[in-house]
Amino acid sequence: MEKNPGHFKQLFSAFLILLFVLSGSAEPAGNPKPKDPVAINWEDLQQEAVDLLVQYLRIDTTNPPGNEIKAAGFFAEICKREGIEHRVFEPFPGRGILWARIKGDGSRRPVILLNHTDVVPHSPDYWTVDAFGGLIKDGFIYGRGAIDMKSLGMAQFVTMLALKRSKALLKRDVIFLATADEEAGGRVGAGWFAENHAELLGNAEYLFNEGGSNQVDSNGRVLSIGVGPSEKTPAWLRLTATGLAGHASIPNPASSVNRLIRALNKLLDYSPPVRITPVVEQSFKAMAKTLPPDQAPFFENIRESLKNPDFLRKLESDPALKAVTRNTISITILEGSNKINIIPPVASAEIDTRLVPGEKLGDWINELKNVIRDEGIKIDTILAFEANASPVETDLVAAVKRVSNKRYPGAVITYPVLAGFTDSHYFRKLGVNCYGFSPFVAGQRDLGGGFHGNDEKIGKQPYMDGVRYFFEIVDNMVR
Repeated sequence: MEKNPGHFKQLFSAFLILLFVLSGSAEPAGNPKPKDPVAINWEDLQQEAVDLLVQYLRIDTTNPPGNEIKAAGFFAEICKREGIEHRVFEPFPGRGILWARIKGDGSRRPVILLNHTDVVPHSPDYWTVDAFGGLIKDGFIYGRGAIDMKSLGMAQFVTMLALKRSKALLKRDVIFLATADEEAGGRVGAGWFAENHAELLGNAEYLFNEGGSNQVDSNGRVLSIGVGPSEKTPAWLRLTATGLAGHASIPNPASSVNRLIRALNKLLDYSPPVRITPVVEQSFKAMAKTLPPDQAPFFENIRESLKNPDFLRKLESDPALKAVTRNTISITILEGSNKINIIPPVASAEIDTRLVPGEKLGDWINELKNVIRDEGIKIDTILAFEANASPVETDLVAAVKRVSNKRYPGAVITYPVLAGFTDSHYFRKLGVNCYGFSPFVAGQRDLGGGFHGNDEKIGKQPYMDGVRYFFEIVDNMVR
């Protein structure tokens, strides 16, 4: 019997459709079904994080001069090995910046992991170990930058490594940004990058940086996890006095040096008024939840409480709390004659003043002029920028809460205002919500110390725990 070619084709087509359905795949051949993420071996990764931090601490990036290009090259080499997209910038000789990115699907805006690679100078005579030796001793990892902030920078970088290796599908781009010059104001680091390469930030929504603080009691109980939405702003000022030059054998009461000293004495005697701006008030209100019942009400309503002189004196006995309630003045550099028997025509002083968030530089300078009351004293600005704050009702803060509630049940999320400053302000100006956060949670004895001081170190166990804690938060945000 002659076969019907049309009937045969229909049967064959039906067979192919049935085979396709039974295969369980409805995806086109060019768009395969996503694979499950690769599990992370945390024991191995945490040890790798220690090894990488030791290598990083051995890179001398003391600022000045910086030489942060060495750190950028260190990260770039690992990125190349891991197949992570990256770029190295050298805006000025020796000053290096590394940008790296893991792409998400674009359904949510990127998150930036910001850190600085430069460290402050040290005095070898006062260190008991090599500041750039990366020594592990008695449960601590030693080195300049161990606390500020190579440990956090490496925790951020290991988070990127873990996300890359897990092959998980991400909703957000994750951008790692290691910058130069933060310890000197960041103008040739984060400032330069924000001004010249904002397009590489991809309209980022959030940024993690240093500046958070956690509270752990003497029994090891975690009381609070800090997410810092703001910081005081620097107003670094130069005071210049002029007067008649002459021989020092004939004193001149109106000399430049004498005028400068009188002006500085007035500033030393001056106590700027208490300034409780909304972000500072928010910080105290969150802090109240960590305090005993007899103290909490005072911090819950800090504006009213500070009207009580006894409470104000008690509060300001803590220098850190005093620093966030007032503008502050520190005299740091003096310059006059270069010879003992010469009265110089010019004398100058540099003062480090810090303004609470919301203060205006022009108003502050006028306030200081009214204190000094000498038209012969000129005030120039060395470094200043606007203090701004990020909201606390955001997805980033919510992610910190979710992960922290599982790790540290009962711990309160607080919103500390940093008395110092970081590079976050450069990115807040671009519309990025920026937060200071430290994943290293331990009592002071175990955490380490030496911030800008001698024998800087971080506890090995808090560091390893923090690497995983930070990953869990970022992973919670981007998956």
